[in-house]
Amino acid sequence: MTRRIVNPAVQGETVFVSSVSDFPAPVAGVITLEDNRTYFLTGNIDLLGARLVGGQNSVIIGGSSENCILSSTGLAAGTPLFSSAWSCPVRFMAFSHGTALALDASGNANQAIDWFGVNFLNCATIGTMANYGNVVLTSAAWLNSEGMTIDGSIGTVSMDKCLVQSVSGTGLTVAATATISRRFRIFKSSVVAGALGTTGLDVSTSASIPVESYQLDDVNFAGSGTYTAGVQYDDNKSLWINCKGVENSASTGLMTFTGNTTATTISVQGVAVKAAGATTFQTTVSQRFSHSDNRLTYTGAITRRFRVAITASMLATNNTQVGSYIAKNGAVISFSEIYTTADGNNRSENVAVQTIVELTQNDYVEFWVENESGTNDITIEDMTVIVNEI
Repeated sequence: MTRRIVNPAVQGETVFVSSVSDFPAPVAGVITLEDNRTYFLTGNIDLLGARLVGGQNSVIIGGSSENCILSSTGLAAGTPLFSSAWSCPVRFMAFSHGTALALDASGNANQAIDWFGVNFLNCATIGTMANYGNVVLTSAAWLNSEGMTIDGSIGTVSMDKCLVQSVSGTGLTVAATATISRRFRIFKSSVVAGALGTTGLDVSTSASIPVESYQLDDVNFAGSGTYTAGVQYDDNKSLWINCKGVENSASTGLMTFTGNTTATTISVQGVAVKAAGATTFQTTVSQRFSHSDNRLTYTGAITRRFRVAITASMLATNNTQVGSYIAKNGAVISFSEIYTTADGNNRSENVAVQTIVELTQNDYVEFWVENESGTNDITIEDMTVIVNEI
C-alpha cells in the first residue's frame, strides 16, 4: 500500500508559516505571495533579508501582534518590508522594519485595506497607503514608530481604536496630493505627539477633502509636541467632536456692544432700522462666522438652523415704545419682535430677543430697532448677540 505524504504546512488555501521557508521561495530577494492564499504566522518570522510582495487578495494573519512579528534582518532600512498593489487583509500581527509599507493600488480598481489588530514596531517610517477605495484600520498601534502617509485617490480612511504616535517627526500625514472623496475619520483613538518638535497628525491644507469630512470623534491627544498641523478644527473640511486636548468644531458667533454712545438715527416712526455702533467680535469663542459692525455672517459650508439670542439695554426719550428685532440679510424677522418702553429717565428696560433661523453660507444676522412713538433717536448702550447651531 502506498502512503500519501501531505505537506503539514499547507491545508487547503491556508499556509501555516513558522519560518521564512514556508513562504514562496524568494526571487532576487522578493517573496511574492500567492493570489487568494492565506498565510498564518505561528510566531515571529525573520525574512532574512528578503521582502514581501502581495498578490491579489493575499491574506496575512497571526495569532497576536505581540508574538507574531514580521521582520527581515539584512534588508535595507529604506526598502519597504511589505509592498502590494492589491487588497491585502492583515490581522493580529506586527511589522518591524525601518520602512514597513509601500501600498499603492494605482491601476487596480476597487482595492481595499482592511486591517485589524496590526502593530508597527520600531518602524522609523511606517510608509505609504495610496489609491485604495477604502483604508480601514482597527485596533492598530504605532509602537516606537511614526511616518504613515495617506496619498493618492482614496474613498474613505477610517481608523477606530488606534494609537498614533510621533517619535522624532510626524505620526500620520495626509499628503498635499491626496484626494479623499468621502471621509478621513479617526474615532475612539489616541494621538501622542511624544516630544517637542514632533507632530501627531498633519493633514495638508492642499489635500482634497469634502466639507466636514475630516472627522475626529472622541480622540484623545497627549504629549509635548504639536497635536495637529495643516487643516484645523475651524476649517470647513473639519468636524471634530468630543476630542480632548484640542479645540472641537462648532458653528457659533458672538459679538458685543459695551458702553456704546453712537445713536441709531430714526427717520420714520414705526420703521425698523439697523442699530448703529461698533460691535466687538469675540474671536476666541466664534467659529464659522465673520463680523462687521452689528453683523455676524455665517461662513460655514453646510446650511444649518441656528438659535439667535440678543440681549440689549438702550436709551430713548421718556415713554418711547421701542421695537426690537432680529434681521436676516437686511430684512427683519417679524416674529422675533419684542416691545419695551423707556421710563421717565430716558432708559428703556433691558430687552431680550431670540428666534430660530436657517442660515446658508454668507447669510448674516443683525439687531434692528424701531421707534413706535415718534422719530427720536435710540442708542443701544450694551448688547450681546449669540448665534449658535442647534
